Amino acid sequence: MRALYSDEAEHGVLGAVIHASLQQDVGLVEDMLGQMTSADFYHADNAALFEAMLECREQAMPIDPVTLGAVQRLLPGGDNVMAYAAELASKVPSLANWKAYAKHVKEWSVIRRILDVAGGTQELVQAGAPTGEVIAAAQQAMADLRDLDGETKGFKRLDDWMGAAAQLVDDKFNGNAPAWPATGIEKLDELVQGIRPKKVTVIAGLPGSGKTTLALQIAQHNAVKERKPWLVFSIEMPGEELGMRAIASLGGVSLHRLDNPAKMQDDDWARMVGAVAQAQNAPLFVCDDPVQTPATIRATARQCQREHGLAGIVVDYLTLVRGDSAGRSRNEEVGKISKALLQMAKEMAIPVIELAQLNRESTKRPGKKPQSSDLRDSGEIEADASCILMVHRDMDTEEGQNGLTEILMTKCRHARVGSCIVQQEGQYGRFANFAGSLPSDDEVEAGRGSYAQRYKGADL
Repeated sequence: MRALYSDEAEHGVLGAVIHASLQQDVGLVEDMLGQMTSADFYHADNAALFEAMLECREQAMPIDPVTLGAVQRLLPGGDNVMAYAAELASKVPSLANWKAYAKHVKEWSVIRRILDVAGGTQELVQAGAPTGEVIAAAQQAMADLRDLDGETKGFKRLDDWMGAAAQLVDDKFNGNAPAWPATGIEKLDELVQGIRPKKVTVIAGLPGSGKTTLALQIAQHNAVKERKPWLVFSIEMPGEELGMRAIASLGGVSLHRLDNPAKMQDDDWARMVGAVAQAQNAPLFVCDDPVQTPATIRATARQCQREHGLAGIVVDYLTLVRGDSAGRSRNEEVGKISKALLQMAKEMAIPVIELAQLNRESTKRPGKKPQSSDLRDSGEIEADASCILMVHRDMDTEEGQNGLTEILMTKCRHARVGSCIVQQEGQYGRFANFAGSLPSDDEVEAGRGSYAQRYKGADL
């Protein structure tokens, strides 16, 4: 099978950028960088080097092997950035052919994306999706492709955008628009109204609140129930533990019993086998490498997208991601990582769910409910997010101790902010729809009965 890329063209573009910078032709450097995105490059090392070039430009630094090595020491493949950049520059003696190189790289990028669209369309057909949904999904994917002429079209008239928006409304009305990913929890889906592609959704909470459980359950719902490919970067938790949680969640098997198999009953074993069967061949992929940077996340995501398609990403969690460069404060570094994930969501046209920690300020205020300003490490997290979900479980109350959890949507660019109540089933590592009713103020004050007697969570 013919390779769907050109090493020579990718190297030619990158080498030409370095030469243009060495000649101090700032306008030409801007033209070159403006023609491309890192998603246009097939090889992860080349994409990462291009990202380093963008970083140099942002910091008003010249783009040469030394400065590139300063902003990023190693490439995803392990090679030294400075040595790699110097080698590429030596291979490109002239700037004369840079446009031809760039056009070649972009054309191969579009061809790969066309093949991805064809593969995704075939999967929808084989899965028995309605013909209208198949056509709509293919049309939307093709509309996202760039033109082959290599020219940047960074702007369109407002009426063009309005026409596209009106078409989307019409497609929704007629049931032809592809559905946005859901959470699988009824009340939360009503609140969020779909996890939007090209945007970042932040799930935040104090340690132990259940934010990881919620994020994994969303990915699991879309991959196992909807058969859409999702990728989870589990930086803190090993893959084996995620597998155990999936068995508990899908099979309804107590995590405590899974940790102590001698206590498992016959029906527990049957449920475990059933859970594994449910997830058989489900396109839920996990990367549990504890060392991640924006460049490695992007490289792994692009590889997954090429090989399996990709409908969404979970990053657990944001402050464990390492910066690509040194010399910044942690606040600046986290802000830079946040913006890199947002850029990746836009380039790959998928939703990115990133988990974030909260500071302890919320525990000091009446009601203890968190706010967006409680996000730890960087205000950029709040600024970059399209939607922020706060997982709030007050363990000082009987309700909280029995799993009653409030999901507060403190920011949303496509729906009204609000909250919903869900039931956390910790023994199964999942959330469920809340089937009870909340206690009245009089009941809370009088303390009549116990929570466990009055309220139950319904299984999903």
